[in-house]
Amino acid sequence: MAGEVQEIALVARRIETWDWCGVAATEVGLVSATLAHTSEAACVDALRSASTAARHRSRGAQRLHTRRLGESSVAAAGWSAHQIAGNGLEQLWEYLTTGRQRLEIPLDRRAGTQFQQRTWDVLRGIPFGDVQSYSWVAGALAQPRATRAVGTAIGANELLVFIPCHRVVAARGLGGYSRGLDVKRRLLAHERSWPRTAPLFAG
Repeated sequence: MAGEVQEIALVARRIETWDWCGVAATEVGLVSATLAHTSEAACVDALRSASTAARHRSRGAQRLHTRRLGESSVAAAGWSAHQIAGNGLEQLWEYLTTGRQRLEIPLDRRAGTQFQQRTWDVLRGIPFGDVQSYSWVAGALAQPRATRAVGTAIGANELLVFIPCHRVVAARGLGGYSRGLDVKRRLLAHERSWPRTAPLFAG
């Protein structure tokens, strides 16, 4: 029935030196991704929490419900939630183990505000192996004074790696990362260790 909350599929696996990693998806696309958890249960709990986070934010549930009513055409990927989740986890595994630089999977970002989605679009344009500053992102949004809002939007990103917020660093130091600075350092070192072959994301 139109407007009902869509099924969310969650999948997780242990990926070599990265411990437990996983993704969650609706039939529209990936809604969350996480990595470097010490147990499967912790990974699944993180996915479940991230996937429902918008329902607990101010106006989040109403905004998500309204967008799903008005954007039924978005769910035209032709895959089930489980197929999208499985494909997304395979691509995450390839990124972490083979240096895959281009991730091509539908993303379900409808819980984000317009500003958040614009910010995430800028992040997806930062090439594999590069880093940029919060002020650079604000400038790319043509809002050079909005560095604090940019930081908030980056912090709201639940699609780690697929929306590469780890590539944004502070003017002094690494800045923050939801999975901790050690994981952020590892991701940046991982990307620097591979010859760059192509942008990570399609334009």
